[in-house]
Amino acid sequence: MSDKIQIEESSSLVVVKFLDQILDGNSPELKDTLSTILEKGKPEVHLDLEKVVIVSSLGISRLLSFKNKADEKKIAVKIVNIQTKLKETLKKLMLDQFFGL
Repeated sequence: MSDKIQIEESSSLVVVKFLDQILDGNSPELKDTLSTILEKGKPEVHLDLEKVVIVSSLGISRLLSFKNKADEKKIAVKIVNIQTKLKETLKKLMLDQFFGL
């Protein structure tokens, strides 16, 4: 089990809990985790950002890429439990509707 990412699965849902305050797009673990989730093909993925305070620009890029690939595979992706300031940042970048916020 990772100390930065925790995955919970049911038959139709994957919940990815980010356990670090910083979501770093340079993390190979992030890239590997998101790729593995796409391969599983569950119909819905929730990205739980409850503990995340900062997302690097590359982290945002990785999440956007993941969402686009998931859309191609008809996998619904939602960001859940997001901190208010981070949500405001995503709104300023006009990404709030893209991630169902």
